[in-house]
Order: sequence, then C-alpha cells, then structure tokens
Amino acid sequence: QKHLHVQFRDTHPHIVAEKVEIGSTDTEDICVLKVSGYVRGRNLSVNRLIHIPGLGDFQVLQIDSPKDPCPVKGHHKTTPSDHMITDDQYIEEMDEEVKILEIADPTKQESLVSEVVPDPMEGEQTWPTQEELEEAETAAKKPVLKKVPQGTSEYQAAWIIDSECDDNEEEEMSDGGSFDDVEENTFSESEEETSSLANTIVDSESVTVPDEDQYDSQMDFEEEKKQLEVLKAEKEYRMFPDEVDTPINIPARTRFAKYRGLRSFRSSPWDPKENLPLDYARIFQFENFRRTKKRVMLAIDDEGAMPGWYVTLHISRVPRTYAETIDVKSSPLVLYGLLPHENKMSVMNFVLKRTPHYSLPIKSKEELIFQSGVRRYTVCPIFSQHTLGDKHKYERFFQHNTSTVATVYAPIAYPPLPVLVFKYHEGTQVLVATGTLLSPNPNRIVCKKIILSGHPYKIHKRSAVIRYMFFNRDDINWFKPVELRTKHGCKGNIKEPLGTHGHMKCVFDKQLKAHDTVLMPLYKRVFPKWSYNMSLPHPFIWNHGNEEDSMTCE
Repeated sequence: QKHLHVQFRDTHPHIVAEKVEIGSTDTEDICVLKVSGYVRGRNLSVNRLIHIPGLGDFQVLQIDSPKDPCPVKGHHKTTPSDHMITDDQYIEEMDEEVKILEIADPTKQESLVSEVVPDPMEGEQTWPTQEELEEAETAAKKPVLKKVPQGTSEYQAAWIIDSECDDNEEEEMSDGGSFDDVEENTFSESEEETSSLANTIVDSESVTVPDEDQYDSQMDFEEEKKQLEVLKAEKEYRMFPDEVDTPINIPARTRFAKYRGLRSFRSSPWDPKENLPLDYARIFQFENFRRTKKRVMLAIDDEGAMPGWYVTLHISRVPRTYAETIDVKSSPLVLYGLLPHENKMSVMNFVLKRTPHYSLPIKSKEELIFQSGVRRYTVCPIFSQHTLGDKHKYERFFQHNTSTVATVYAPIAYPPLPVLVFKYHEGTQVLVATGTLLSPNPNRIVCKKIILSGHPYKIHKRSAVIRYMFFNRDDINWFKPVELRTKHGCKGNIKEPLGTHGHMKCVFDKQLKAHDTVLMPLYKRVFPKWSYNMSLPHPFIWNHGNEEDSMTCE
C-alpha cells in the first residue's frame, strides 16, 4: 500500500512530549513549561511560535539539549554540535551537563499579536505639515535606478518595467498550469488525506429502539419543531431560489437599501474595498500571497534544532492550571511549530463537500467545528458557490453533491491543508463535510442575490403594465435604473410609474406573454461573522452520522 504523506505535517516541526516539567513561575497563574521530546518533521527554531492544541500559541524562551534517553547504538549520529562522532564519544558527551542550543532573540522572535488594533481616527483627513511636504518633494526628485540596455534613452527607459515586477511575473509563470489545474491538484492532494482520516471511523448498521413507554420521554419536541422549520425553509429555497416578497408596510427602498442592480453578474465591476465592515480593520492581508508562501517554504530549514534531536523547550506564559493537569502517560501531548504569519487572523476560504451520512440542512452562519491542520475551533461560516469569477453567489444552505466554499475569520494557514467539519447534534459531534483550504483572501466577493417579482397586468406589443413588484410610486423611481428580466428570457426597463399604488409601465425587447413573470435581481455583499473560538469541550464524542455509532476521543 502506498504511504500517504500528510503535507501540512511534513512542513511543520512537531514534538511528542516525553517529559513535562513546570519551570520558573512568573506569577501565581502563569509559569514556564519545560517539554522534552524528539523533534520531528522540520527544523524547530526558538524564534518561531509553538501551538498547543486546545490552548493556543506561545513563545519559546530557549531550547536545551539534555541527555538522550534512547541513544541509537551501532550507527553514527548527528548531534546538536553538528558533527559526526562515534557511539562511545556520543555516550560520553550525553553524560555531560545540559547544553543550551538556542536562546530567543527578541528582535527576531515572532510576535503573539494575532489581530490589528483598529484606529478610529485612521480614516480622518488632515492637512500635511511643512516637513511632510518637503519629504514628498524630495522623494519625487529622487532618481529611480533601472537596469536598461546600453544606448537606451530616458523616454525608452520609462517604458521598461522594474525587475521586481518581472520576478513576480516569472514566479507566477513558473508555477505552470491554469487556475483550474491548481485547484484540481490542491483538492486532489488533500482529498486523500481527508479520506484517510474520515475512513478511520466505523459505521454501525444496528439501531436499538427503546421501549414505547420511554420513547416520548426521550424526544425533544421543541427541537423537532425548529428542525421542521429549517427543512421547510430549505425546500422553499430549492423550489424558488432567491425570490423575496416585497413588504407592503415597509418601503422597498428602505428594506433593500444595501442592494444594487448589476447589468451582468459576471462582468460588472465591484470594488472589493468598498463598504468594508469594522472587522476588516482587525485582520491581516498579503500583498502577494503566492510569493510570501514560496519565501516561507524555502526558509523552513534555515535554522533551529534538526529532526531526530532530543531537546527541551522552555515555553513561556503557560497557564499554571493547565500545566498541572498534564499527564503524558495517560493523554499524549503534541506541540507544533508554526510557520511565519500562521498566528495572524485573516479571511480564510475552504472548499468543502458534504458527507452522505448527514442529511439534515446546514444553514449559513450556523456554528460548526473546523479541524484544519493542527488547529481546532468553532466558527459560523458563510457559504458561496465555487466559481472562477471575481464575484461568487451566496448560498443560504450548504448544498448536497456539490463543492461549496465556506468563508470564515480564522488564523492564516498555507495550502494544501485538509479540513474536517463537525456539527453538534444531540450531544455528539457529527462529521458533516470534508475539504481543503482554498486561500486566505479577504478580497473574495460573496454576493447575496434576491429577486423581486411582478406580474403583467396589461400587455400592448412590447410595452406592459407590471404590478405587485412595488406598492408605492417612490419605490419605482428609486429602482428605475435597474434592468428587468423575465422567466421566458425577455429583457426590459422601467419607463414610468402609473398612479400611486405600485403599477409601472415597462418596455421590453419583445412582447410578453400573459403567464410570464417579471424579475428584478438585486445584489449585496455579505461578510462572515467574527465568531472564532478555539475553546472546545474535551474530551468529545465523535459521531460519523449514525446516532448509535459513536466513539469517545481522549
């Protein structure tokens, strides 16, 4: 059988704790945790952050090299002093005192800051000072140096692109393949990892039915009513997608003030920086994510303890209540080294597909549990279609038998990264979807679409009087620039309102039929809720879809 490599594990250093001690105490609640074990995966640097599952990210003060409890005999071994020695020399050296391999450098150490503190005055316009004006003039007069062929004039040199831009284009071209190929390769690489994780659960076909007298006492009828309402809403959404009734008591221009009309959903422009929520001031964004990922992956093994070394990590500011409850014999402890920027928050997009074992509807902004790489957290994602355009249609429900993109606020990670999605159901965590990380991209536009419908009242050639779309004259004038469409493929515009009760005269490109329906599509951009929470109850119950088939994970 082919050995499957878990790529996110191969690119991250990790340690299975062999020994845990409590070091010096900063305060009564915080201490320094000493964890000893063998380095696995990649090099472990003292300046990188350490992730403790279920607890968070921490800084490392120093890395020691204690005596190896299980030295390898009969082979040469590379020691932290980075030279080859014999077995006798190795044993004599390990009998010496503990050596300090690395001490954290405050100037190079990764920061624990995961969010940007918003400045409410950042957008205010101020008049530039005299010093700022002089600096701007000096910067404008400073000559720009470029590498140009000999004999090139100043005018010709202005048209030559900088070398930095050329490097960026070469990096993008060197990756090769189209966007479809990149997505297909990324999904196929992580699909094997997620399938190997999901297939470790055993299904059960036997279902035990309780006694009839006790059956009603075990049912939660209030939850049954809520579930029935969700099922009805999903059925209505499948039959009449995006159609919304215009309210009679509320003006449509007030109810749908955030919506806009688009001539073409595919090609009409939409500024990704327009009307951003306040939460976007708290996140980080890459100028060029592909270039940053390439630079980070090339610098993984530049420094730090090498795989196979037995080391001791001094982890700072660990809660003392957690350190006193660690028992590596009964519950294994695994520490993961994080790559640069992996503790910072951003907008993460995951490509997911539902499992066939869970058939109940899943709404957008419903709390789910994500296991992405080494992290496990609860979020409330929004779902959208997985398309190639710059705008993506919002989905109210997680659809079956199709790939859907879930957008959340979460810590940055580098693809390919497998993802498992769980949901709380009757005290258990049910596996509802699997997938992979698409990209950390805050500029991905998710648009919610609604359709206002009206019906022909009078038809005369290409003109028609439409009613039931609006109920007052001001609403018609407000939405007059928006293009109209019909279910039979006609296109038209509002010409003028008639009366004061919502009738309007419209002109179409061809004559309407009496049984046709006039539609007005409107769009608005939606954003996820800031609901990231890494505190989960532990141990948990993991159910693969059958209520009686569950297993307890310590």
